[in-house]
Amino acid sequence: MRLAGIFVLLCLLIPQALAGQGLDAAAAKAGYYDTAWPSEHADLWRSHASQGAGLPAGFDPTTLTVTQASLDLPVWGYTRARDEVFVIGGSPFTLSTFTESMRTGKPVSGAAAFFAMAGDLLSGSRPYVAKLRPSDMSKTVLPLALGSTVNYTGGLLMHRNGFVYAVASSVLYKIDAEALTIVKSITLPLVDGDGFWTTYNGLQVLPTGELVLKGFDLRDSARVPGWLLLVDPDSLAIKVRQSAAVSSARLMLGPRPEGAMWLYHVNALESLRYVVDGGGFRIDDGWTRAYRATGDGSSQASSPLLFGGIGQIAFADNTAVGATTPIRLYVQQVEETGDPGRLEGKSAFSKSLPGYNFFMIAGDPYSTQLLIYYDPVNALVSAHRVGSDGSLEAVWERSGYRASASPSLVPDRDLLYIDDWKDGHDHLVVLRLSTGEELASVALSSRLPTIGTIFPGMDSDVFLISSEAGSHGLISRIHVRAGDAK
Repeated sequence: MRLAGIFVLLCLLIPQALAGQGLDAAAAKAGYYDTAWPSEHADLWRSHASQGAGLPAGFDPTTLTVTQASLDLPVWGYTRARDEVFVIGGSPFTLSTFTESMRTGKPVSGAAAFFAMAGDLLSGSRPYVAKLRPSDMSKTVLPLALGSTVNYTGGLLMHRNGFVYAVASSVLYKIDAEALTIVKSITLPLVDGDGFWTTYNGLQVLPTGELVLKGFDLRDSARVPGWLLLVDPDSLAIKVRQSAAVSSARLMLGPRPEGAMWLYHVNALESLRYVVDGGGFRIDDGWTRAYRATGDGSSQASSPLLFGGIGQIAFADNTAVGATTPIRLYVQQVEETGDPGRLEGKSAFSKSLPGYNFFMIAGDPYSTQLLIYYDPVNALVSAHRVGSDGSLEAVWERSGYRASASPSLVPDRDLLYIDDWKDGHDHLVVLRLSTGEELASVALSSRLPTIGTIFPGMDSDVFLISSEAGSHGLISRIHVRAGDAK
């Protein structure tokens, strides 16, 4: 009877524990379409992590094969249905500067930077959304041609209502995912004078389904205020338009203990957050901390990533070319008990070398609490564990990988995907997440470092986007040959 009682108790408790874990994963994708990779960095928390997707855990490297499709300057990729991938691209501004800097290992400055940016501004490339069928890599392309501001990379969002939302050149689009047609569009508020440098670079979604957008001045966001917007997903009506000190780092949403949402952002100098509700964005001044000072040799930080449920956020500095300091990782306490807002920094790598990275950190906030970062200039990749007290414990570090793509990870399969630009080609590299051990390296046709993303697919595959700034880009599907998937 006693054993029977224990068994019954376990039957009651185990589903509750699993449900608690599931709630965390579900909360991270609230408002999104039910798919492996519905946003630039997988979820509201910008984790770069997806469960049960990508290559099988025990894949055989000899069975991997590559198929590809050509696209103009692709950057961000997304999954939707099983045989359906979306890509946004066609926005050249600053891509060539970043690519050239990673290729040479030196900042692009002076006349070279001027001509590179002038070439980007005069480029004939225009924003678009592409819909691909991974099984044969066929594609359909929808131009996003209504904008007139600087053509800097925007973003897509796979919404739970079935529509795809896109932002490009300060225009928000609502797109029928099946027909790939524009249903509605709206020109977003501009900043500072004629507003040419207004940039909206990404979308977020509240659990209510409402869209959150950020617009900033690409030239001088430290001094020119931008906008935070709350938008109705059905009509595209702007419900809230609020002036804010926002910058290029993309927005991250996280839960509050009271059940509302925090909106996290890292601007040119500070890490800050807002309470988000139907009335707008209320800044939490007591939590805001400065992470750098003007003229200290560092540059703008990346988007934050949520760790530990609602325990900590983490981010890295030096996302802009020209930083003269080593890359640093920062962890900031989220909890409202203890010392909320406490911010601590640590070198991202054991070698103290000046570096920068266009992309943000990746991490596993669900189980291992590992934080992954890389330095494309100095060919370093590292993993740290984020502690509940905000500490950072070095777990592993690897040198020799010239990673440039935004990485992705699948924690339940213990896999980490990065790229490695060497011998005149980019490669997809699969590492064991827990140890950094290399499991596979696959050569691709792309010839340059990339300002593109890696994301796991839904059919024993993973995708790598090669922006190929200055030429025509590619999306590569690396997959297990038919019949070999386990």
